[in-house]
Amino acid sequence: MKDMTKGPGRGGKTMVAHGGDYVERHGGGVPLPSLQDQAWRFTFARPWPFAPSDSTPLTWWRKLPAHAFRDLERAQISETLRHVDLLRGGEELRAALNGDAAAATAAAISMMPIENINFHADITMSALLRCALNGDATAALVLAQIVGLTDVGHSLTRELSVSWLGWGSQHSTDPKKFGEAGTVVLSALKAHESGAKDD
Repeated sequence: MKDMTKGPGRGGKTMVAHGGDYVERHGGGVPLPSLQDQAWRFTFARPWPFAPSDSTPLTWWRKLPAHAFRDLERAQISETLRHVDLLRGGEELRAALNGDAAAATAAAISMMPIENINFHADITMSALLRCALNGDATAALVLAQIVGLTDVGHSLTRELSVSWLGWGSQHSTDPKKFGEAGTVVLSALKAHESGAKDD
């Protein structure tokens, strides 16, 4: 049975808790499908096996879902990136480390596909993570895609990816457009999973 608890609404619409997310209930009384409903339903009730204390901030992008980041973890990521000294990487990565979301997104996309996760990948993805946590929906979307298409060393990539899609949806200034982009990402993840099973 689905948890259907009423929550605060916007603009006269009723918001309903639906599988861990708030979705708008319109005239017919039936909740519209959220981005998570199109995906694999990320469940917050299930305990997450990784904690921030299990690893370093530069690895959190591949281990922790969006809801695991509190103010302390955000501060630790920012402080870690502040102390990163680049010998190579170019102006784009330097801009990403300084919080430029467009540069962080471009730097992350330029690494795809990530075959081996090394220090350079962790730095670039951590810069993207910080931008996503700061509310940049595009950064969250790209983070979701890269996590979902990369072997990050555990079997929870699907849930991790969907958590960032949900986060990006919450922070998007154009939820409809974000939902369309999120659906494309989900299709790519499903195709990737099917291909991995066939190998």
